Amino acid sequence: MRSPELLVVDDLSSALDVETERVLWDRIAGRGPETVLVVSHGQAALERADQVIVLDRGRVAGRGTLPELLEGCAEMRRLLSAELIAEAEERGGD
Repeated sequence: MRSPELLVVDDLSSALDVETERVLWDRIAGRGPETVLVVSHGQAALERADQVIVLDRGRVAGRGTLPELLEGCAEMRRLLSAELIAEAEERGGD
């Protein structure tokens, strides 16, 4: 697989620290295929996404960019709040 047209990843960065996750997504964006389908709750991936689809119990709870979803989707706000708390705990544990 040298030049894929589509890259599909599921929770690729869940075990990475915040800075390493950002580097990973920077590299994929810089050298990866034009289209990447990502299953993730990580803020670094969500910030880069052209389109985010939020699922809640198997149903679409929201769709849009991260700023749009933070404004109009309670489930997205809940998910991102949980992610930010986990990141803060991770930094505090160092």
